[in-house]
Amino acid sequence: MDQESGVEPQIEWDDFRRVDIRAGRILSAEPLAKARKPAYVLTIDFGPLGQKRSSAQITTLYNADELPGKLVLAVVNFPPKRIAGFVSEVLVLGLDSESGEGVSLIGPDHDVQPGSRLY
Repeated sequence: MDQESGVEPQIEWDDFRRVDIRAGRILSAEPLAKARKPAYVLTIDFGPLGQKRSSAQITTLYNADELPGKLVLAVVNFPPKRIAGFVSEVLVLGLDSESGEGVSLIGPDHDVQPGSRLY
């Protein structure tokens, strides 16, 4: 990372293409009971890729009951990661909120097919 700008070194197009980012529709969200920091277990429909599950620390900005139906973007080609006894299969993408209160999910602002790839 460049110390002055805080920007990572430039990458090539092929580097970016190796990160498989897909749109998914949240089917359900429930608290991850054993997590040290509050988190939800999200079950997400990725269309032809099937349903995948992810742990997401988004409890400060989102209630579990408002998440089903929401479109999100996620990295689907990371290896699974065990978190608090739970296996997270994908990394849901988000940004720190301006206020610092929590993570704001990233997703399309128009309806897209689950499984659509980010290019």
